Amino acid sequence: MKRLFPLLIILLVSSIFTATSVLGETTDSLDHKIGDLEEEKNQLDEESQTKKSKLDETEDKLASNKGQQEETKDDLNQINNELEETQAELVQKEEEIADTNNQIAETENKIEETEKEIKKLKAEIKDLKKEIKELEESIEARDELLKNRLRSIQENGGNKSYLEVILGAQDFVDLINRAAAVTKIMDSDKSIMEEQEEDKAKLEQTKEQVEESKEEVEEKQASLEEDKSSLETTKATLKSQKGELDTLNDTLSEQMDEKESIMEELEMEEEELNEIILSAEEEQQLIDAQAASVQKAIEQAEQEKNRLEQLAKEEAERKEKEKQQQAANKNSNNNSESSSSSNADTSATPEVSSSGGGKFIRPTTGRITSSFGYRYHPVHKINKLHSGVDFGGRASGATNIKAAAGGVVSFAGWMGGYGNTIMITHSIDGQIYTTLYAHLSSVAVSNGQTVSQGEQIAVMGTTGTSTGLHLHFEIHPGGYKNPVDPMTYLN
Repeated sequence: MKRLFPLLIILLVSSIFTATSVLGETTDSLDHKIGDLEEEKNQLDEESQTKKSKLDETEDKLASNKGQQEETKDDLNQINNELEETQAELVQKEEEIADTNNQIAETENKIEETEKEIKKLKAEIKDLKKEIKELEESIEARDELLKNRLRSIQENGGNKSYLEVILGAQDFVDLINRAAAVTKIMDSDKSIMEEQEEDKAKLEQTKEQVEESKEEVEEKQASLEEDKSSLETTKATLKSQKGELDTLNDTLSEQMDEKESIMEELEMEEEELNEIILSAEEEQQLIDAQAASVQKAIEQAEQEKNRLEQLAKEEAERKEKEKQQQAANKNSNNNSESSSSSNADTSATPEVSSSGGGKFIRPTTGRITSSFGYRYHPVHKINKLHSGVDFGGRASGATNIKAAAGGVVSFAGWMGGYGNTIMITHSIDGQIYTTLYAHLSSVAVSNGQTVSQGEQIAVMGTTGTSTGLHLHFEIHPGGYKNPVDPMTYLN
């Protein structure tokens, strides 16, 4: 709204100038002027309706924008919830995969230990097989020995019993020898038979032990291999599930980025629409103010027309009375000429000017510390246009600020980096100007106030974006936002 204050004041001032300039016009010209003003007012009314229509359209767009923002926020919340759930599942899957990897590692260690046991058992089996072979050879040798003895007994009268052998002794010594021999043979046969039975039993036992050990190791190895295969399958499944979750997470992240981008665009659009609405409202206020000024000018023109018509009527009545008086005195001996009253000049009303002079004066004393033009900004640290002239202050105290020309105060207050600021609208030689006075410590005027050239309006300061005591002074021909070098306009 601040940027429209100068334009608003310009319109109000121009309307006042228009109203005051018609004071010296004739009734015919006033009729023409009133017609022009009414046509202008009608155009302003039409423009006002157009602006209102565009404002309504923009407000509808803003409402739609806000609705889209709400939908986008809901989508963002939903995606965010899905992302959180997916990421939680990812963490769980990673933990499960880690646990499965540990189990696989443990199983592999067990398999490695089992393989060592198998290797050891195979060595034992090898020894047992060797022992079995030895037993089989021993049994086979005994079987051969027993076969030979039986064959010998058959060949040498195998029908005789050991008792007959003993009883066939020739003497006592022979008896003793025969008895000893029979005993020895019997013991040998018995020992052979017992050893044979023991070896056969041991052989069977060893074979059974080998088979049992082999089956146990094979079963253990098969179980471990099965466990490992199952764990590998589980691991592959978990990795597949994690891959799906990673894909989902990437998709959701992309959707989140897309929605956030849409949200940013909607927020930017909302700002632009709000700015459009604000500008439209300001323009509407400007149009309304202009229409009010035109209406005021019409009313003043009507009043002036009525005044002129009244004056003309009175003048006609005066002339008629004078004519009658002259006729009555026509035959008088004393025909002295009566002097007629001088006619009132109804078309010489002086035009009013809001300017205190035709030129600008320096707004304050002091030397120029920074000229108009591009420079390296002491605060922002970039090259930018310095749209005015800086006048330095006195170290000994405050410096008064004067109006560079007469006019109407269009703004008086705080203006961002300018700090305390005054803007004055002037009409000089038919040209509209705006002067700006910034970084003031105090302001002595208010919006809409009329000031004269040289009148004190403020005190120099260092408010806003400022590095020291000074006055920043600007001149804008044709209204604000058109800065020129002030030095080309100052006395």
